[in-house]
Amino acid sequence: MLQKAVFILATLSGAANAETLTCPVGGERFEAPRGAECNDVTGATMLLMPVGCPPDPLPQCPQNFLPMYKAFSDAEMPDLRQYMQTESYESNVDFSPYFLAYNIEKYLNGPDELLPAGLLLQGLWQDPSLMFNDPMYLRAFNREIEALVLPDSPNNSAMVLSMRAFVELLTGNENTGRAYLEQSTSQNPDSPRALAYLRAVRLCFSDTSQPHCNATAPIPEL
Repeated sequence: MLQKAVFILATLSGAANAETLTCPVGGERFEAPRGAECNDVTGATMLLMPVGCPPDPLPQCPQNFLPMYKAFSDAEMPDLRQYMQTESYESNVDFSPYFLAYNIEKYLNGPDELLPAGLLLQGLWQDPSLMFNDPMYLRAFNREIEALVLPDSPNNSAMVLSMRAFVELLTGNENTGRAYLEQSTSQNPDSPRALAYLRAVRLCFSDTSQPHCNATAPIPEL
């Protein structure tokens, strides 16, 4: 499931260059810059962002700040308009567009159960400082990421728990992070990718001064 979530994030960006978007609420048209399509992914960072595939900025409607993170269905439009009139929407427009998109998706209760976690993860890829400066964002991120731990997917679960441990370490919660690291180990992962990531996170708990122990560094190979 985690790999599927990362794939969803990589495809959120769409085509290269710029394109004209139409805001589904208000109807305004605007140009949104787009990055290149992801082709040659050469690994992942310590926050599991594909190396060589940085996320594009999330387009927002210029007037009402609606983040264009997906194509909203006709069935979703009444609820979307309703949410955009709430205090919750108004209070979040000045913060991360990914957190605003996350709250919209939770309100809409969309069918893609991976999308809320994916939006928050992409927000950290764009701006890792959110871990340190926005407690609400981090609480939501931890809650959504933990929901990706599945008993029948030990390698995926080990990756999720290792990332949760790493985030806790970065944010100064070493004891909590060690508990998640132990949970990751208990999954008994056997894929090279999961083992490499678990080893890298474990090394950071031993010595945070190592060059890979930051959010944007690539995961060292086994």
